[in-house]
Amino acid sequence: MRIIAIAIMLMLLPSSPSVAQNIVAVEKGTPAPFDGVLLDKETAADIIASGELSDERCNIKLEYEVGKATNACNLDKGIAEANLAAEKERAEKILIIKTQEIDRLSKKLEESASPDWGPAWFAGGASIGVVASLVIFFIAVQTVNTDITQL
Repeated sequence: MRIIAIAIMLMLLPSSPSVAQNIVAVEKGTPAPFDGVLLDKETAADIIASGELSDERCNIKLEYEVGKATNACNLDKGIAEANLAAEKERAEKILIIKTQEIDRLSKKLEESASPDWGPAWFAGGASIGVVASLVIFFIAVQTVNTDITQL
């Protein structure tokens, strides 16, 4: 940004020739004290005024270009800030939606989850095993106690 401003200032420097340092009032009919160009008062005033006007034009153009560059920079900054705010808002909304979905799925999982039947299966299997062992033992004892001759 500074480089652009400096380049514009150098381009807009007044290019009009500087006013001669030997200024002497000359009356009509009097010889000029040095060689050079003789100007009447109106032409000299026009030359001096055009130099001053050129400086003012340069300053106005410089202010315009600097203002234009500043406004463009401010516009770009504003657009970037608006994009950032929109992205932050979008990210917040997505995070809220994701959190709601996680909560919904957690509740659904809790509702559909069946109780843990592992200990019940173990106790039932152990009980059936004990009862089966007792029945087999009882049958074996009865078989030994039975008289074969009675059959």
